[in-house]
Amino acid sequence: MNLEDAANIGEILGGVAILVTLIFGLRQIIELNKSKEREASRELANLLASPLYQSGMSILINKLSDDFTLEDLEKLERKEKDATNFLAINTNSIGMMTFERQLSFKSVTRFMQPINVMIGTRFRTLVQVLQTNAQNQGVGLENNEVLDWAIWLFDKMDEQSPIEGPAYVLYQDWKP
Repeated sequence: MNLEDAANIGEILGGVAILVTLIFGLRQIIELNKSKEREASRELANLLASPLYQSGMSILINKLSDDFTLEDLEKLERKEKDATNFLAINTNSIGMMTFERQLSFKSVTRFMQPINVMIGTRFRTLVQVLQTNAQNQGVGLENNEVLDWAIWLFDKMDEQSPIEGPAYVLYQDWKP
């Protein structure tokens, strides 16, 4: 083999090595993104399962009506107020993170659409009441928007197809 043939083979092998490295890098990026999405979904599930979030939802379901007022909210105990605040603030964060694509809209929809169906009306009332309270306290924003990402998220949930049925029925033929 002469020097020119060896150089050509070296160039080909170098090109193949670069191509293999590029393919490996792309695969790593894809896996990293999937891993981040799975981790974000786990964190979202943990938040929704947290006692304070669950308590906030329970208060909306069991202690407040669809059209409750600031006076009704003020009658709650401090722990109950904290739970409803936790619910509203964290749902707002979920909306903001979904908009910024830090959370997958598909995953958020699976988690949040049933919540929207159960407490959507009362949650929107909660946001309005908290906004009124913030304005009364002089801590509202200039444009009077408080927890607007939560409302954005619930609006996006309303745009989705309705839940067709319970998961155990819809996916009864699913195999692990």
